[in-house]
Amino acid sequence: MKKVITSITVCSLAVCALASCGSSAKSGEKIIGKWAMSDLSNTDQSVDGGGIIFTEGGKGSVYLDTSSLLHFESEGLNVGGTVLAKDYIKEEGKTLKVDVMGQEMIGLTKLESGEGYDGKYSLDSGILYDSIVQGIEKQGDSSFDKSNLDITIDFDGSKSEVVFNDLFTYETKGKKLTVSGFSGFLSGGNGKEATAEFKVDGDTLELKDSKSTEKLTRVK
Repeated sequence: MKKVITSITVCSLAVCALASCGSSAKSGEKIIGKWAMSDLSNTDQSVDGGGIIFTEGGKGSVYLDTSSLLHFESEGLNVGGTVLAKDYIKEEGKTLKVDVMGQEMIGLTKLESGEGYDGKYSLDSGILYDSIVQGIEKQGDSSFDKSNLDITIDFDGSKSEVVFNDLFTYETKGKKLTVSGFSGFLSGGNGKEATAEFKVDGDTLELKDSKSTEKLTRVK
C-alpha cells in the first residue's frame, strides 16, 4: 500500500508546481475561460495536465487532469496504476469513502451522478484532502482558512479532473493582473496579493510575473 499512499499525494505537489507560473486577473473579457499550461504534465508523470480557470465573477480556479492518478474501473478505484477493489469502497447515501487498512484515503460527497461510480464529487476528507491542504498552506499565508476550500473531482470513465474552485479573486487593469486571496502561486506577492502582466493573443495567454513568463492555451 506504500505505492498507493505515495501516489495519492501527487495532487498537492502539482498545486505547488503552479508556484512558478503567473496567473490570474477582474472581469477582463479576453482572459475569461479555461487555460491549459503547456508543461504542467512534465512536473510529474501522474499529472496529465492542468491550468487555470477565470470566471466572469472575478474569481479564479485551478484545475488538474489527474486521469493517470485517479479513475474508477469496473474492478474498483485505480490509484496511480494500483487498483483498489470494490471492497475498499464504502457508499452510504451520497457519501463515498475509500478505506485501506484503517486509513481513509478519500472521502467524497456526490454532487452529480454518472454511470457506476462516475460523477462529480466534493472532496471532503482523507489522505488526499490532507495532503492538498498541506500543499496549499505551504504556498499560502497565515490567512488561509481551509474551511473555505472547495475541491471537486469529476470522474468520467478513464478520466478524472480535480478543480480547486474559487481559490482566488482577480481583476485586470490595462495589462496588469492583480490576484487576491490565495496568491501563493505568483512570484513577488506579499502573501495576500500579487500582480503580473498579461497578454491575450488569440487562444494564447501570456502571463509574466517577477520571476518567469508562462504561456497558456485556451481550452475549447
